[in-house]
Amino acid sequence: MILAIEIFGILTMCTIIFVLIWGLIIIKQTLSQIKYKNYLLEKITQYMHMLIKKDINIIEQEEEIRDLKESSDS
Repeated sequence: MILAIEIFGILTMCTIIFVLIWGLIIIKQTLSQIKYKNYLLEKITQYMHMLIKKDINIIEQEEEIRDLKESSDS
């Protein structure tokens, strides 16, 4: 009976260790994917900010040109 309990205990420990190791591997891969996702989101945000800034500058230049034309016509 004691031998059966010892074998059951060893099998239980091996199973728990196996599950914990795989859990750590999965957590590591998940965190890596989250970091990569955050990196991509940051790059997209920077690119959108750059485009908006460029668009605002173009609009301001067009307004200045329009004002200059209006002042020269007067």
